Amino acid sequence: MTYTDKENEAACRRRHRAFWEKRSQGTPLVFAVADRPGFEPAPWTTGLPRKVWDLCPEWHLSMVQNYLDGTCFLGDAMPVASLMVGLDITNTAVLAGGDYDYSSTGDFIDFKPGKFDLNRPAPAFTPDHPLARQLKACYEAVIRHVGRRALVNPPMTLDALSTLYGLCGSQDLLKALITDKETIRKRVREMTCTYLDFYDYFYQFLQEAGYGESACWFQVFCEGKFEGVRCDFSLMLSPEMFQEFILPEIAQVCDHMDHTLFNMCSVRHARFIDDLSGIDSLDGIFWNPEPYLDGVRDFLPELKRIKEKGMLLEIVCHRVDEAVLAVRELGPDGLYLLFEPRFESPDHGNRALEKIYNACL
Repeated sequence: MTYTDKENEAACRRRHRAFWEKRSQGTPLVFAVADRPGFEPAPWTTGLPRKVWDLCPEWHLSMVQNYLDGTCFLGDAMPVASLMVGLDITNTAVLAGGDYDYSSTGDFIDFKPGKFDLNRPAPAFTPDHPLARQLKACYEAVIRHVGRRALVNPPMTLDALSTLYGLCGSQDLLKALITDKETIRKRVREMTCTYLDFYDYFYQFLQEAGYGESACWFQVFCEGKFEGVRCDFSLMLSPEMFQEFILPEIAQVCDHMDHTLFNMCSVRHARFIDDLSGIDSLDGIFWNPEPYLDGVRDFLPELKRIKEKGMLLEIVCHRVDEAVLAVRELGPDGLYLLFEPRFESPDHGNRALEKIYNACL
């Protein structure tokens, strides 16, 4: 499908294909977006509670319209309409029988205790599930608005083990990881299967509507199924427990998708690089340390090790000099640079892109 909000789309697609093949066309992929000059976002006003917005078609339409109308997609940034539900971390929990709400500020998710029984099998996915029915109505509304302007992204969520941590609480889950390992493994497999069936249901729906591509919140572009695999909870585990509990879940998701990157949300995840590189169906690493660190210079050995393992690498950059250093030290093949801050104008963004491209000469 051709997306009318993207200039030079055919060349951008070729560059993404090269990236997934662990090569380049001489420069890295670069995601950069800028504010559209003169655009004023339409305000969203409602008396509905924050949680209700998650499955409200009007809210999703407002978010998508403001994003597409107010954004210039530069470099390799593809226009994407994403429907964020529960800050993209609650779908697995709800499908498993759990529940959530927003914090008093609306910026964080609180999983509700007592809505999930660890000792009961996770239910299989059915299109009649209230989440599926209501979310489909949201997708239908967004599709009618977006048309051929942009990719409409499949749903996103949190991994099963981190979801269990939220639903069960830290004390109960950590105890079960020692005393009831088989139950944990079963629930993780079941919850992952349920979510993947949910994902497939919406992916097929989007294919039938003329889309069938994906981007996730990593902002990469994939002509097929993509998932940003993650396990935020794994930061609390030893390498041995990572191998026992996390690797099988990651492999289960990666085997199901066309392409995947692992969300390395902390430098502490670097101790798992060797284990992650052993998953044949995992394409690479999304280097996204939080809280944000001062550039990439101090972490070049880890970044080089990821590339030496034959893995793709996407790096969040906050400054142009970080991106220039990364491409000079790591080379353009299989490298994706994501500028998280928006540029204040297309001119500012294009000047940054020129500096990165010149670093490849």
